[in-house]
Amino acid sequence: MVDDNMSLGVKLYISIFLVMLVGLGIFTVIDITNQRTNLMNLVEVSAVRNTELIKNSIHYSMLINRKEDIKQIFKYMGEMEGIQVIRIYDKNGLIRYSTKPKEKSSQVSISSDVCQVCHHSSIPLKVLEVKERTRITTALNGCRIFSMIAPIKNEPSCAGVDCHVPITEKAILGVLDVQMCLRTIDENLSENINYTIMASAILVIAVLFVTGILIWILIRKPIYTLSEATKEIASGNLNYVIPMHRQDEIGQLAHSFNIMVQELNKAQNEIKKWSNRLELKVEDKTKELEQIQSHLIQVEKMASLGKLSATVAHELNNPLAGILTYVRLTQKRLDNKNLNPEKINSIQSDLSIVSEEIIRCGNIVKNLLLFSKRKVGDFSYQNISVLMENCLKLIQHHLLLNSISIEHSTFDRTLEIKCDKEQIQQAILAIFMNAIEAMQNGGTLTVGIYSEDNNCIITIKDTGDGISDELLPHIFEPFYTSKKGGKGVGLGLSIAYGIIERHNGNIKIETEVEKGTTFIIAISKN
Repeated sequence: MVDDNMSLGVKLYISIFLVMLVGLGIFTVIDITNQRTNLMNLVEVSAVRNTELIKNSIHYSMLINRKEDIKQIFKYMGEMEGIQVIRIYDKNGLIRYSTKPKEKSSQVSISSDVCQVCHHSSIPLKVLEVKERTRITTALNGCRIFSMIAPIKNEPSCAGVDCHVPITEKAILGVLDVQMCLRTIDENLSENINYTIMASAILVIAVLFVTGILIWILIRKPIYTLSEATKEIASGNLNYVIPMHRQDEIGQLAHSFNIMVQELNKAQNEIKKWSNRLELKVEDKTKELEQIQSHLIQVEKMASLGKLSATVAHELNNPLAGILTYVRLTQKRLDNKNLNPEKINSIQSDLSIVSEEIIRCGNIVKNLLLFSKRKVGDFSYQNISVLMENCLKLIQHHLLLNSISIEHSTFDRTLEIKCDKEQIQQAILAIFMNAIEAMQNGGTLTVGIYSEDNNCIITIKDTGDGISDELLPHIFEPFYTSKKGGKGVGLGLSIAYGIIERHNGNIKIETEVEKGTTFIIAISKN
């Protein structure tokens, strides 16, 4: 079978070889069969002629009963090349004449081959076709023997001979049996067969040799050239040209291939030019965008700074205005030298208000500093349960004052996270304080800690007023507060959000108006 991994030339070569082998094999068998048939036909014709020649030679001698003449004729015929033996059988199967003297007067059984030709039925045959009168046997020396029998008929001319019977009693007087050796014929046939096989083999070799050369020159070499060209093109060499100048189909294919490569080369050059132009345009646009971005960043910084300045000015202006008012009022009161204890107590009360407002300004500045802090401190593995218990201790007084109960399950003492301890506590406290301020009339604060995948989950739930849909998007914005009377700065949740975010965590809010809010904090353990 032809392997799929073989080259096209090898496949074609093997296919031609197989076709020639089968074709010449069939031709050789047919030719040898025809030679054998023709030779045997010639042998048959020769045997018929020899048999008739012998019959005619001994006819006259048999009519005049000249036995010595018959013996001489048999002796002469028996010495001829190719004659194995000549016999005459009488009607009873007795050998009357033979080229082998020892066989004379021998009796042949009616069941012998020579007799069964005519006596295979109950009534002996009188007329036989030529094919029916021949037989081939093999002698002891291995030589094939071709035998032909010829009946000796009882003719009218035989009636005057004393040894013969009348025609009316016997139609056949005997049988002439001529046997010829086919050794020379077989040798010639074998020689012809060998010659035919050798000629076929030489023809196959010659045709395959010429075919191989033609396949190499006309097919394999051009295909190899085309294959190498495709490899060159695949490697990026679009300047490669197939050096082939033929006018047949392969030459046309090579010409078309060269044209295709030229077109590809032109297209690639155009693409490179457009790519270079595009890169230059992209670089120019990138520079323009960078300049625009820098300008926008600067504008945004200025806008943010202006907004921050306005917010800080607004936040600080209220307490400072109050401080200024109380300071002027105190100055006027101090100008009056007749101060009684009641007035002194009033002045001390005003100074207490001034002190509180000054502390408030300090808290605003402190919270601004915390909000602007962008780096966390030293990281270390901390037990989150211990941090939570510390935070709960710090707000215990606030819980009692606001009639808030605390609920939590047993914390997992083995749960640790890698964090900045102080800032995580600050974030949790900010959320606790927001929850306490949301439950002015008391309520329940529920705290939970559990592990999920590679995260530590902290849940803080209050039963306060909840957060409306309008306030929810702004809950983590700095300086945004829903507290009235200037009680809040609006930086607590913003600071908590920034701390959790810098710890690669996140905060989610689940809230429902008049039912409460739940803060869900997820912090990576690592």
